[in-house]
Amino acid sequence: MGIYTIFLYLSPILAVNVAYNNPGQGTTHNITDILIGRCEEYRKCLLGEPCLPSYRNVNCLAAVESFLGGIRNVDPCSTPYNAYDEFFKMVPPTTVRNTTMFWSGVKGTNVPQDIAQVTPYFNVIGETFPGYMAGNLSWCGATDGNDTGLGLNFTVCPKGKGATCPNNTKAIFWAKASNMFATQAVDDVYVVLNAQKPGGAFSKYSFFATEEAPNLNPDVVKNVAIYLIPNFTLPIPNEMYAETCTNGSVLYLQNFLMDMNLNVTCEENPKEIMWLQCARFADSPYCGPYAKGNPVVAASIVVILLQVVFAMSLSGWNTISTTL
Repeated sequence: MGIYTIFLYLSPILAVNVAYNNPGQGTTHNITDILIGRCEEYRKCLLGEPCLPSYRNVNCLAAVESFLGGIRNVDPCSTPYNAYDEFFKMVPPTTVRNTTMFWSGVKGTNVPQDIAQVTPYFNVIGETFPGYMAGNLSWCGATDGNDTGLGLNFTVCPKGKGATCPNNTKAIFWAKASNMFATQAVDDVYVVLNAQKPGGAFSKYSFFATEEAPNLNPDVVKNVAIYLIPNFTLPIPNEMYAETCTNGSVLYLQNFLMDMNLNVTCEENPKEIMWLQCARFADSPYCGPYAKGNPVVAASIVVILLQVVFAMSLSGWNTISTTL
């Protein structure tokens, strides 16, 4: 193979990579089949809570076509904000009252997901219909013909948004989902924050700050409970960035919510979260008081069972029948 031939083979890939300052994984292969399988699994309530009767009326083929149709052959950095509107009409991010839980700055520690999976009293966006369908997938449109005829780029997608990619395809999706997730929240809601996040537990640029908190309706939301937790992944305590309920960005957030006429409470190191996370991060320096006793053993078993169930659900989605 000559140099010219190699250049022709690689040129589409190189061209795409040059176009994005922060290139990431391309569209997940077999994404259509994955989305349909997850949709069928969710609408038949095979995952347990939340389970609403309206789910059975969802047409999964139409929903997936709407999801992908809004971004096919579209520049991944110029996705219109309404690209997913039709999709969200079919599968809105609905939760049961008193259960809506937001999180910010704790990604990668599985804190909110663990909490929501072990109890029906909390639901995070990843447990909602659209959140479950799109979770951990990659997708974006293609505008250069490198799309295998589907209008999707399977080679590379821009990662995150910024000055050079303000309307990132995935960012637009999660922004819209987060907006609607907050709008439908009723009665008590919860937000989990990382007390040791550099720059502050509450970021003015997070989805919670830009899409969720401003869309909470004070006419129907009774209370916003802030749960402030440590960073369990740190090998040693990092008190330099530690915030409490009475200082820093957390205090700013409380004042912001109260200015919206929302009632706010704040709790540091809530025991329910500490027990569960210390089962996952047993060596964390914050888990000393929780290192003894049956609760940790029980929580450890719960975490292991959750991992097994989650793995089984991922491996078995494509075996689900598409008829009731």
